[in-house]
Amino acid sequence: TANMLSFIIYYISRNPDVKKKMLKEIDSIFQDDKIRPITKDDYYSLSYCEAIVKEVARILPAMRSFSRYTNKSDKIAGYQWPAGITFIIDIKAIHNKDDYWEEPNRFNPDRWMVENFEPKKNSFIMFGGGLRSCPGRKLAMIELVCTMVLLFRKYD
Repeated sequence: TANMLSFIIYYISRNPDVKKKMLKEIDSIFQDDKIRPITKDDYYSLSYCEAIVKEVARILPAMRSFSRYTNKSDKIAGYQWPAGITFIIDIKAIHNKDDYWEEPNRFNPDRWMVENFEPKKNSFIMFGGGLRSCPGRKLAMIELVCTMVLLFRKYD
């Protein structure tokens, strides 16, 4: 989460329109109260802040790749693979693929704000996927969004 927070601050500082929208969302929830604790309801209202986190993770994933091992023969991507193969999943390549994302190299948190938007299956793997996805994924999102809010509602 520390590296992701650094990436988030970088992308917010490089995109003044994104920062402006984020601050508007934060101000609409907290008004001028700079010290009120963040509640569960507040967290669920911070959809643009969450969109920023997801977009930063898509553009610059904290984890570049992960591996999966096959313990039995299986057909994957049109090929028959024997048991005992280790696959390396390149997250950045998937997150920046033209087939999955419109303008994949452009930082655009608004893509996550489109009503009913859902990335194509297996095209966004911020926390891995399947049975071995990160068990702390929800905690990490809460930490990132809340830390963003605590930081940006007090400091410019």
